[in-house]
Amino acid sequence: MIRQSIQKQTGFSAITAIVMVVLLALMGAYMSTFVSVSALNTSSSEGAIKAWFAARSGVQWAVHRVLSTGTCVNVNGQAITAGLDGFTASISCVETAAITEGSATYDIFDIDVTATRGAIETFVSRTINVTVTDNSAP
Repeated sequence: MIRQSIQKQTGFSAITAIVMVVLLALMGAYMSTFVSVSALNTSSSEGAIKAWFAARSGVQWAVHRVLSTGTCVNVNGQAITAGLDGFTASISCVETAAITEGSATYDIFDIDVTATRGAIETFVSRTINVTVTDNSAP
């Protein structure tokens, strides 16, 4: 007669395998979230740079118009969209004061340009404020 020895199995390997699978699943979920957030940050940075350049373009347009006409009338409340890659540059212009120094009179203009694009999840906005005068310093 052949005698077989029956050993008591404890299941230690099965428990180790389950713990390893759970840990690997958690690491995979974490890495997936990490990659998604990293991609979103990169996209936001790119949008912020584009918004700054769109606002800068609006400032250049507004300064040119104000200095060529000497007034904020045709600039204030304008919204520019042409050539701004989907951004809208909203312009606000205020003639703050006329200053006289000696024989020279300076008109001072405060120009605010806000470039915006996107909806709630992808909204990007940048504002630039400049102050210009229509007369150069002596």
